[in-house]
Amino acid sequence: MKKLLSTTLFFLLITSICPAQSRKKLKVKITPLTSEIYVHTSYKMLGGAPFPSNGLIVNTTEGVVLIDTGWGEKPTRQILEWVEENLRQPVAYCIVTHSHDDRLGGIEVLQNRNIRVLSTRPTATKAVRAGFPSPEGILPADTTFKVGDTTIRTYYPGPGHTRENITVWFPQEKVLFGGCLVKSNQAKDLGNVADADLYQWPFAIRRLKSVFSDTEVVVPGHQSWNSTSALQHTLDLLDAHK
Repeated sequence: MKKLLSTTLFFLLITSICPAQSRKKLKVKITPLTSEIYVHTSYKMLGGAPFPSNGLIVNTTEGVVLIDTGWGEKPTRQILEWVEENLRQPVAYCIVTHSHDDRLGGIEVLQNRNIRVLSTRPTATKAVRAGFPSPEGILPADTTFKVGDTTIRTYYPGPGHTRENITVWFPQEKVLFGGCLVKSNQAKDLGNVADADLYQWPFAIRRLKSVFSDTEVVVPGHQSWNSTSALQHTLDLLDAHK
């Protein structure tokens, strides 16, 4: 009986610790990339382990611009809290790069705070079909604009991870946010291809390599980032997937 009681107490102790550890692991991570650009990384439990999803926080002279929300509402609130505590200025916009939940899962949190969430029209349409509130589908396929002193270019290179995925380019910093179109060097496969266009995807990556040939850092939608080798790694994974 004592042995059974001890085993039961041990099990209860372990199960009470594990959720707390998981919650700790799932806390948003903010990593400086340049003097004005930070990577926000949020996590979702996949296959029993936390899997990272990346977006950007861009500090401009006229407010903060987010590239993609956190992976859900709680991570998005954590990102907003970090911005408030560390950058001490409001979030002006969020640009979402496609319609999956790792890109716009926190859209309602932003809209409830009157933060404008921008996308292309196809992404807005697909977001509503997926059950999310609609972002403002006003971004053309290729457009350049300024927020304060920061130049931002959103660019649609063609179908890939999804048919409507866009990328975001920061020419002053030579930073390209590839989103889920670009796979990290850590990636062993293409991941979620449920909405992918596997035929067109390689052409989209080659367009990125050509249009943004002076890129110094490419940030993928998931896992680690480095210089520009993630573009070639994505092509290699696509070739292996055939």
